[in-house]
Amino acid sequence: MKQESHAPLILRRANVSRISGQWKGEDYDVFDGEQDVGRIYRVNAADEIWFWGVSFLLTNRKSYGHVASLEEAKAAFRAEYKAWKGTKKGAVC
Repeated sequence: MKQESHAPLILRRANVSRISGQWKGEDYDVFDGEQDVGRIYRVNAADEIWFWGVSFLLTNRKSYGHVASLEEAKAAFRAEYKAWKGTKKGAVC
């Protein structure tokens, strides 16, 4: 049986992890190992609103939201990603 990875999710600045485009400083791609699994970025600096989203290509469902801080975005992302991984076919909960 394949063991689930407990590796930490890694944030990489979008301007480093993406080949083209111009990205703001507080725009991150989220990686599980070497797999890009989503994105976290600041929507509005004045209101300190952050978007987080697990890739729809992975989940095939709404897996995103808006929160008030980067720490909340990371926590919400991790919870949703962990919940999705627990529902994958063949996963052991």
